[in-house]
Amino acid sequence: MSLSRKIAAGVDDLVKTGAPPRCLSVSEGPHAIDLPVTLATPMGVECSGFEFRVDDRAAMSMDELRAWGDRLSARVTYLMEPLKPQEADALAGEVLMRSGEPTEKGGRRSYYEARLRSTGALRFDRIAYDESARTRKPIPCQFTSEVIERLADDLVATAP
Repeated sequence: MSLSRKIAAGVDDLVKTGAPPRCLSVSEGPHAIDLPVTLATPMGVECSGFEFRVDDRAAMSMDELRAWGDRLSARVTYLMEPLKPQEADALAGEVLMRSGEPTEKGGRRSYYEARLRSTGALRFDRIAYDESARTRKPIPCQFTSEVIERLADDLVATAP
């Protein structure tokens, strides 16, 4: 069973049982995802970001990380705000991706942020930046069932 199908089955179980929020941790081969679900409905999920990783992976070079970011931005075009590589930090071994065009509403900008790490991990969050307070904080991500499954498949397909 694919990673996306395991996520779908886990979300279905949460919906059917009315279970309280919990972190779905699923893996398939070397790929794993930790999805902290705060709300599950038949239509989709709300989560506080997620962590995707490729286990048993040697450290990646910056060129490999940049290539992974390029593959992701070319493939994951269906999010509300598509991701674009923003910066690469060789010292931290990380490539930062953010929404190309954040959503502006009520004095705050909201955007997706993905951090690709040389360890083979990807941290995905939704961030809100408050213009007046000049602060940023994580906010829940909301995905339809189809989008979270497709995103899992695309992460596996583009992973180094």
